[in-house]
Amino acid sequence: MVNTALRKIRNRETAFGFALGLGSPLAAEIAAQAGFDWIWIDAQHGAFYGEELMRSLQTMLHTETSPIVRPGSNDFYRIGWVLDAGAHGVVVPMVNSPEEAQAAVEAAKYPPAGARSGGGPRLALFGADYHEVANDETLVAVQIETPQAVEAAHEIAAVEGVDCLFVGPSDLRYFMQVEAGSPEHEASIARVLEAAEDAGKCAAYPCNRAEEALQRADQGFRLVTCGSDNSTM
Repeated sequence: MVNTALRKIRNRETAFGFALGLGSPLAAEIAAQAGFDWIWIDAQHGAFYGEELMRSLQTMLHTETSPIVRPGSNDFYRIGWVLDAGAHGVVVPMVNSPEEAQAAVEAAKYPPAGARSGGGPRLALFGADYHEVANDETLVAVQIETPQAVEAAHEIAAVEGVDCLFVGPSDLRYFMQVEAGSPEHEASIARVLEAAEDAGKCAAYPCNRAEEALQRADQGFRLVTCGSDNSTM
């Protein structure tokens, strides 16, 4: 198992990705061959349920593109399942405190770093050393989507095992009751970026256009999407 996105982040490079939400394994297969570093598979708001998600991860097994899944919630068993299915990491939604961030790490990492349970029929496909390398190669990103989370961003970023603070710009503006791109909105986004950088962690941002992805990368975000299946249709 080699996590392309995580290795780029650790080298302080930008990992460019593409987001999938329409539930198509064929789209996942094509996207994984398109040269992106990672694919963000949305199983929270998207149409990726059990079979669609499993088939999509199967199409990506022998590529250099890292599949990163957003589960529906910060659920111990669901996070473990998507990793057993072949995800190289998780984007855990609605993390508002360091305690919730710690729970995400516990679910994603094997002992002693966490409490992830070992098992699953696909693990043998990931290499004989999977259990030895999985903790180091599994990306744990937590989404910062509320004013409460922004206030706690430095404490969340300090949690051992959290690799990335992932801005959720849409929910953030809804909870803030401001317009997207307003000075207040951008100030909160910048605070998340600052918290990640102060902790030596990565900050992530979902973009719908390549131009926006480059702008956010220049700002300092090192895990970005360049578009999505939905936005390109």
